[in-house]
Amino acid sequence: MPSSANHPLDAYLSTFFPKQFAPVDLRWLLAVVALYALVEYLLAVPAELRHLPKVSPYATIWSYARRESVDSRVRRLILPFARRGEGVVLVYMLGKWGVHILDANLVKTVCQDMERFPKKNYQEHLHFTFLSGPNVVFSNGEMWKRHSASVKAAFDREIPVHRFVTLAHELFDRMGDGGVHRFSDLVQRYTLDVVGTALLGHNFQAMHASEDSFVDHFNRVMSRIATPTRLIFPFLDDWFPRPAVIEDVNALNARYYGLLQMKKKELGLDLLSYLLEDTTLSNEELVSNLAILFSAGHDTTSGALSSLIYHFAKNPEYQRKAREEVLSVLGGRTEPSLQDLSNTTFLNACIKEALRINSPISLLPARWTLEPVTLGKYYIPAQTSLVPNVCAVHQNDNNWPDAQKFDPYRFIDQRQRAAINIPFGTGPRQCVARQFSLFEQRTLVCMMLVNYEWKLPAHSMHARQVKNEFGAFGLSIPHDLDIEFVRRK
Repeated sequence: MPSSANHPLDAYLSTFFPKQFAPVDLRWLLAVVALYALVEYLLAVPAELRHLPKVSPYATIWSYARRESVDSRVRRLILPFARRGEGVVLVYMLGKWGVHILDANLVKTVCQDMERFPKKNYQEHLHFTFLSGPNVVFSNGEMWKRHSASVKAAFDREIPVHRFVTLAHELFDRMGDGGVHRFSDLVQRYTLDVVGTALLGHNFQAMHASEDSFVDHFNRVMSRIATPTRLIFPFLDDWFPRPAVIEDVNALNARYYGLLQMKKKELGLDLLSYLLEDTTLSNEELVSNLAILFSAGHDTTSGALSSLIYHFAKNPEYQRKAREEVLSVLGGRTEPSLQDLSNTTFLNACIKEALRINSPISLLPARWTLEPVTLGKYYIPAQTSLVPNVCAVHQNDNNWPDAQKFDPYRFIDQRQRAAINIPFGTGPRQCVARQFSLFEQRTLVCMMLVNYEWKLPAHSMHARQVKNEFGAFGLSIPHDLDIEFVRRK
């Protein structure tokens, strides 16, 4: 093999560069130029999309490299386009260019018309059979109708407030007389037990789980998938597969499948039983639906609860006012009824404002354009990915004056148009569990206000604003949120 001193490439390069360049320097220079050319090729905007305003792909890549949360990325890179009136903006995401929908009315247009703008499946990007797939969230047409019928049947039943109350007491047993607790972890376990017992007919016992429980396994997989380099350039998973990650994802899917097999032996009046009774669903569809319901059923609600508890800690005057209202409505009782929860006007406004200011779902699942369309003032060609950007709608000062301020009176003193308040999405495919989630939040926070007072601990990483996790699926979930609680007598 030729030495570095007489490499065949050196003679060729020396004809183009001065002799003072060392051969090794020339090869490094060539490598850098080649890498730059490759990146420019990968990041090139398709000709049919070059008329659209765009976010710099290098700024987006740097955001991923820094593990910036999706809400921070939207506020820093995308929100300026919305504030100056752009209804759409081109963003490099998951290895391809897509159009983010920033205008509330355009979001409604895209989400209302299921035929023209069907759902897009993320599985083609992330190369993992996890969350995306043939399920109620990502399927279309007749498949979606079959899936949604079973899911809707489960949520059409009476809201199980008694189940929320029982699990709240278990949570308080863990919290004891107070102290500093990692609330983001505790509330995730609470919401998972709610999903398990109230919807899936299985008690995960997440609040008492040992190491490598369902919730631990799920969190580990979510973290391992969210590798910045692979999110920026997903095709690297084709070139350099990650056997350990694939094995971990498959192991989690196997746990879901095992749960389905157990449930087949004891069907009940729960969502999972309804799915199993549908003989038209394949094993792949059953596992995919269980995975998405497991995730969406607890992760988003736990994120919403963490955000509200955080803002009550930051705004003690609102915490006191909500507590006074709850104590007045309960009239000496410690457990709320369904009717009580409908009468907590101020608390309900606080929940809505927490959902607005830190929407757990910052980006709705992407849609496709099946044919050329015009959105606002821009022509959008067929086969273009559209991402309704909830965070941009909720954080836009043109929609919500002083949008960064937590102000529950937005939902009391004036009626907000539904088009600009979309934490659960909009249109016929908005979250079917929205009422379930809202009453779950009301129940737990109502009981927390009765039993505890709380504040941020000294030197909290969230002192200035809530810091969300870095992730792969457009969720805004407070990261390692510690809260200092004091038990009320």
